[in-house]
Amino acid sequence: MELTLKDVTIKVDDMVLVASANVTLRSGELVALLGPNGAGKTTLLRAALGLAQITSGQIMIDGVNIESLTPMSRARRMTYLPQMRPLAWPNRVRDIVALGRYSHGAAFGRLGADDAFAVSQAIDACDIAHLAERKADSLSGGELARVHCARAFAAQVPLLIADEPIAALDPRHQHRIMSLVKAYVENTDGPTSRGALVVLHDIALAAKYADRLIWMKDGEIVADGSPKETVTVQRLANVYGVHARIENDDVYIDSYL
Repeated sequence: MELTLKDVTIKVDDMVLVASANVTLRSGELVALLGPNGAGKTTLLRAALGLAQITSGQIMIDGVNIESLTPMSRARRMTYLPQMRPLAWPNRVRDIVALGRYSHGAAFGRLGADDAFAVSQAIDACDIAHLAERKADSLSGGELARVHCARAFAAQVPLLIADEPIAALDPRHQHRIMSLVKAYVENTDGPTSRGALVVLHDIALAAKYADRLIWMKDGEIVADGSPKETVTVQRLANVYGVHARIENDDVYIDSYL
């Protein structure tokens, strides 16, 4: 599966939110999207999902224009983990994870054998079997983050798109969520190979887990390459406006420009 954004520009009135963006996401890759607040990262993700109107350019899945696909067809190819994940009511964990199967035609409370198996697999992969009968409002932030990951994983679709999945989590849970996403991409036991595009703010964490980093500033993509190629002191200064040091693959911010 391949998702391609070609010369994508997004404007609101006279404001350019994304300018001539070119992005390719393939199965087997974990790609991190980096940049300061307001760089256009979330807007780009929403466009890739068909949730934001583009002004010009093309978005294609395996060469098919995304605009020609129904919402259900898109949902069977991509799953979305948004930045804000409010719950309307405190459902059981298992029921929340089962929401990931709705794109496959599953009905609430009536899962087929394949759906039930996918839900169980996702629950086990995210290590939340002991929470399956708990209500969502009784969970910690780290536990709830894993539940939402399991919901996305249960869809068993080729592409996972996540907007700051580790926001507000402590360092241990940040690594745990990113290791789950990495395992999802590397898993070869499912019905299809998988890729992930994830917005992150922690550069060291992105460099540790991602195969590729895409850097944005002021609505433009300014770099796209491996962590080794793109994580440089000069780039951190240009993109984030900080004086930084890179030691043993760790990034240290010394001061602001």
